[in-house]
Amino acid sequence: MSFANNQVFGDDITVTYGSAVYPLGTERLVLGAQSGVGDQVWVFVYNSTGADYVAGQVLGAKLATTSLGTTIKTVAAATPSVKVVGFAQHVIPGTTTTTSSGVVTSGPYGWVLKKGIGSVLAGAGAITQDVSIVVDTVTAGAAMDNSVLGAAQKFDTTIGYAHTSAAAAALATCYVNVR
Repeated sequence: MSFANNQVFGDDITVTYGSAVYPLGTERLVLGAQSGVGDQVWVFVYNSTGADYVAGQVLGAKLATTSLGTTIKTVAAATPSVKVVGFAQHVIPGTTTTTSSGVVTSGPYGWVLKKGIGSVLAGAGAITQDVSIVVDTVTAGAAMDNSVLGAAQKFDTTIGYAHTSAAAAALATCYVNVR
């Protein structure tokens, strides 16, 4: 896995690509002075599902027989936190978009937030300010606060901490930290 400061990349973390312009699993550090919300770590991934990912979706590793590296999918409800790869902060298309002249304008390769402050999609369990968050137990691709979990589950399943509250299907601002 590669790791580099944001200054060595020639584009923004919101850019998506039609091919693997960076090795899958490459980590990118965006300093607080550049992000405006503190240091962030992003990971380069491939969306092999054919469906677009939107801001806040919780994404996990997908076992792939055709490619190595970080291939992602929306996490299923109650997925263990160790399978979470990151959080989409912008649309990552499920397919490649090309113009009529054959120029690729976007695609299923892009960056997801692994560590730092960002948006997280609230599931059926909602997200409460000042509470740690976990993968939602009902809604795929979403998170909830850990208040419904037993004491023994809370430590091992935490994927972040909520700065703002959000009702189901809304976005909360959270500090996220996935392994």
